[in-house]
Amino acid sequence: MFQKLRSLVLKSSSAAHAGGHGDEPHVLPLSTYFAVFGTLLVLTILTVVVSVIGLPQPAAIIVAMIVAIIKASLVVLWFMHLKFDDRFYSLIFVISLFFLALFFVFTSMDVLSRGHVNPEENAFSQDGQLLRQEYMKKK
Repeated sequence: MFQKLRSLVLKSSSAAHAGGHGDEPHVLPLSTYFAVFGTLLVLTILTVVVSVIGLPQPAAIIVAMIVAIIKASLVVLWFMHLKFDDRFYSLIFVISLFFLALFFVFTSMDVLSRGHVNPEENAFSQDGQLLRQEYMKKK
């Protein structure tokens, strides 16, 4: 496995030193770029609609994250030409996405479980300033 990874690295570094991104150039028609742009616009409108209709908090975050992942993937694949580059770069991209998702999962687990550990903190985050003033009066 390490030999294959090493050969991919050497192959990609030799292609970079040769002055090109790959073996052959890739020219895409404008219709492809406009289709991707239209898809990005539709997904942006979907994000705004989801925020306006007022979905419950976990569902809104999940929909927003899924739309953001799709939009970022479209930009990386088509506008940054990762789809046509060496597969090693795709591997690096997927691994970095995995670690990014891992960070989001652990952070969301922490944020969503704070009310279970400290009930006062949960009340502050939901009702805000009024409960904070009542809590300070009790002290």
